[in-house]
Amino acid sequence: MDEQKLKDALKACLSDASFSPERQQSVLRAVRKDEPVVKRKISAALVFAIVMLLAVGGAAIAAGFGVFGQSSQDTGNEQSATRLEHLEAASATLGDTQAAQAPDASEPFAQPQTVYDEMVANLHARRFNLTLNQSYCDANKLYYAYTLTTNAPLFWYEGEGAPTGIDEWITQEEGKYVDHYTQSREEDQSRYTTFFAAHPVGYIGRETMGLGDGADLDGEPLIILDSGETVIDDYTIQGFQEVEMPEGFTPDGDIEIELTILYGVDLTYQDEKSVYIGRIVTPEDRGTLRLNFTVPLNGQADTYTGTVTTSAYSATATVTVSDVDISGEVVFDAPEWVAAFESTSAANMNGDSIAAPAYIYDYNLSAGGEEYPNLDGAFGVNADGQFVVGIRYDLPADMSSMQLRPTTSGIPYTEETTQHENEEIVLMK
Repeated sequence: MDEQKLKDALKACLSDASFSPERQQSVLRAVRKDEPVVKRKISAALVFAIVMLLAVGGAAIAAGFGVFGQSSQDTGNEQSATRLEHLEAASATLGDTQAAQAPDASEPFAQPQTVYDEMVANLHARRFNLTLNQSYCDANKLYYAYTLTTNAPLFWYEGEGAPTGIDEWITQEEGKYVDHYTQSREEDQSRYTTFFAAHPVGYIGRETMGLGDGADLDGEPLIILDSGETVIDDYTIQGFQEVEMPEGFTPDGDIEIELTILYGVDLTYQDEKSVYIGRIVTPEDRGTLRLNFTVPLNGQADTYTGTVTTSAYSATATVTVSDVDISGEVVFDAPEWVAAFESTSAANMNGDSIAAPAYIYDYNLSAGGEEYPNLDGAFGVNADGQFVVGIRYDLPADMSSMQLRPTTSGIPYTEETTQHENEEIVLMK
């Protein structure tokens, strides 16, 4: 995903007013990890984390499970079921519910006169309950599961012609809706396409609600690493998020975080020539409500490292082993790989096709005689100009004899890309 497409996706889903530049930068950092250039095997879950679309599971509440456990049972969830099962076991049960409501209108009107007036009036009537169901924190990462409910079904809007009272749009693209856009839910996409087929000039939209992209700690946005969300019904969504704690973070007790509820109307308008995307929010709070929660430090994490030196490169692996999973990165001293990666990226941006470079793209984890695939899939050049490979694995049942083994998974199998097969990195505590 290139930078411009990522920015367009952010703008199309959230207005600048309801998604601040700081928040946008937080999401960009989550994708790029502060790297000028990076390639990722982007999962549907990560796309969700960037653009905050609702992924529908349609799963019933699983008896005896918390939100993490319910998510692990949802076959439509893109997350690792093993990681969610470990989270279910390791997390603290909180059940802390806080109420929030849209502010009163600063300039109330007796009767809505336009479509915009109607939307804003309905948004002013919104009430929410946000429950922090579970949390796990090991001072390296924080995971939290939540349930968000509202006081009435999220409202749909449909109409002929242009929606009155709306003069500004986030994006405008020539053509028809069916040529450019899709909804995250199949049933929503069917509703949109059916509507625009019957209304060549018209508008359709729906009220939305969701959790902001990660928690704040003492006013600092924490980088969101992963997330998942399920629509339970027209009033309720459940989900979880994983955020990275600041480097050097050393808590001495419970942790105070701020979570954000975002709400508004996502609106699509089509005329004879173009499709317009808009986001309607209450002007008083720009569709943003903030609530404070307390989470305990209830986990632990150990650091493992390993090195390898060959004629082509030297590399250092640093991983964190928590109660939930194993994650980290391998950083290389290999200037030729940096140059090759940047050349390949430039060629791809220009639409050129070149042979796969000979650097390492990926590692599997060998532990206790078992092999575990990398769930991260990121590789590229970091902010210090070093080649880097991101790694994350399910927690092994047996963590003895842990090694990182280079793999060419998903990469063209050539003589150049197989030359690193015997260059394992042994991980030691």
